[in-house]
Amino acid sequence: METLIKKNEAPKRWYPQSVEAYKSGIKIPYNTPENKRLNSNFAYSMQYIEYIEKQLDELKLSDVLLTMLYKSYIVTGMGIIEMLFVYLLKETGFWNKTEWEECATYVSNPKDDSGITTKVESKLYKKVPPYEMRMDLDSMIKKIEKKHILTIDHNVFPALKKLRELRNRVHLQAGEGAYDHDYNSIGFEEIQMMRHILYAILTTPEICNNAAKFEFINLCFTKRLRVE
Repeated sequence: METLIKKNEAPKRWYPQSVEAYKSGIKIPYNTPENKRLNSNFAYSMQYIEYIEKQLDELKLSDVLLTMLYKSYIVTGMGIIEMLFVYLLKETGFWNKTEWEECATYVSNPKDDSGITTKVESKLYKKVPPYEMRMDLDSMIKKIEKKHILTIDHNVFPALKKLRELRNRVHLQAGEGAYDHDYNSIGFEEIQMMRHILYAILTTPEICNNAAKFEFINLCFTKRLRVE
């Protein structure tokens, strides 16, 4: 980390694994504009994960700053997983599609019945060529699990759903009550869960070209098991 401090003027700075190394570590082909974009964003996010691990390993931080680094790790890690799930679902043909497009909505006049006001809303659809629907991360996780798209332990999926909820804390207004804030919701257990799940998914045969590129995540996970 000292090599990154400007005043040290280190002749050789620390640098994460190269973008090209990460791109070659996964099985998303580099053959379309969309896949090129996915590969690039994957590599940039993995470099950031590696940098966060460097900070966690070498910096002595306050508890609050440590929590916020954990949060950044979870947000970035779940972003990587979501991107991989989008690719897998589309590549395998399991992305949700429809051939019905909404073209009109009809709403009745409100009606009072026993003190309760109600209305009827009807939607009109027209048939069109099939197109892709929107899928949120929760829907993707359920589809990946149901269709057995990944060769992965079934216990990964409950953890994924927990991490998805934590990822939503990128919205700072998320939570219930005065004490349901980041500091009380994200800690050592959660960052270890993220490491374990991210490594497990990155090294599945459906995704991985070279597991060695991701071994640093597993090493950080096991090292901290011994420390804690």
